[in-house]
Amino acid sequence: MVRLAISDDISLNAIDIEFGMPKPSYTIDTISYLKEKFPTYKFSVIMGSDSFQNISKWKNYKDLINQNQIVIYERRGFTIKGTYDQLVLNNVPLLDVSASYIRQLIKEGKSIRYLVPDRVLEEIEKGRYYKS
Repeated sequence: MVRLAISDDISLNAIDIEFGMPKPSYTIDTISYLKEKFPTYKFSVIMGSDSFQNISKWKNYKDLINQNQIVIYERRGFTIKGTYDQLVLNNVPLLDVSASYIRQLIKEGKSIRYLVPDRVLEEIEKGRYYKS
C-alpha cells in the first residue's frame, strides 16, 4: 500500500528490507543497514511525538538520536520533550488521523475517502482489508 500511495512521486521510494531482517525489527538496525547499503543517501527517522515519548525504550536509542536526523510530527496530547537536536516539523496541520483511526473507520463501515490516496482506498476496498 505504501508503494501505491507514493507511486506518483518520483522522489520517494518504498523498500521492504525489514522483511528479510531478523525479528524483532529494530529501527537502529534498519537505519544501520540502509546506511551501509546506500552510503551516499541521507536518511531520517520520522515519527509522531507519541512514539518519541517512548524512545528511551528503543534499542540503542541514544545512538539513533545522536547519529540520525529525527523528524517529529506533533500529535495532540503528546508534547515533545528532550534536549536533542531533533528536527520538529513546525507549521504543519495537526491532524487527528492515524493508521489505527483509519482501520477503526473501516471496521465501522465508515468512509476513509480523503484520508488515504485513491489508489490505496481502491486496494483496501478490493482486498476487503481491516473489515474484521
